[in-house]
Amino acid sequence: MTGRAAFEHVHLELLSDAQVQLRRQALAQVLGERYQILQVLGQSVKSLVCAGRCAVSGKQVVIKRYFDEAAYAAEVSGYLLFRSGPVATVQYQDAQHQVLVLEHLQGRLPIPADLPDVIAAYAAMHAVALANIQLAVGHRSTPDFLDPCLSSLCRFPSFDLQGISVGDGKPEHLLVTADGVRIIDLETHSLRRSVWFDILSLSRFMDAGMDFSWHLGKWLAHYCACRGIPVHYYDLQKIRDCLQRVRALEPGKVYCEETMP
Repeated sequence: MTGRAAFEHVHLELLSDAQVQLRRQALAQVLGERYQILQVLGQSVKSLVCAGRCAVSGKQVVIKRYFDEAAYAAEVSGYLLFRSGPVATVQYQDAQHQVLVLEHLQGRLPIPADLPDVIAAYAAMHAVALANIQLAVGHRSTPDFLDPCLSSLCRFPSFDLQGISVGDGKPEHLLVTADGVRIIDLETHSLRRSVWFDILSLSRFMDAGMDFSWHLGKWLAHYCACRGIPVHYYDLQKIRDCLQRVRALEPGKVYCEETMP
């Protein structure tokens, strides 16, 4: 990367009650008899998220309908990139109407005490993405990758991959389930952004009583242990610099990264 925009903090406008009702009715028509809509969980001008039920199995599901073509494409590609990671399973997809149906996950929002498990979940996501890319490009082993936060000890990869992040880390995009932490929003994933963006973004919301920045070295060691990466692989000062930029994010602001020369 060369200072180009890597993540823009966007404020999404909400739909009116009448618009929500109309779009819910339209979604019900698209789903036909396959799925029943139970409740609207979230909405904006970009998407409608509903709790639903499969007519055949009776199992609960989460139904997402996108009104933005690019956002739908990004979410679908995210589920492909991070497949087999700690994410929900895609049950049904309708590209024509930009609808995704995902398994329903039982869980709660994370609290600061869950941060070690959250970091482990992100580490698993980053690792599985590299493994999936390795399969896609025909490599027999997971390649090294050039991360914008890394130290000079890293080798350059055999293909141009500047880092992997899920993006837009916030508590409502995570669930703590009986099987561990699950990540439930993949639309803002990127192959051109540091893995540390995920953890640093989340620290804005999960820093209560923990002083994340003071303990950053501990979280670095924990992440590296989860990934099987030597701690000296990363440059702690570069991560601290990224943390300052992440914490300055607000609607209308853009987060950028610079790779080392």
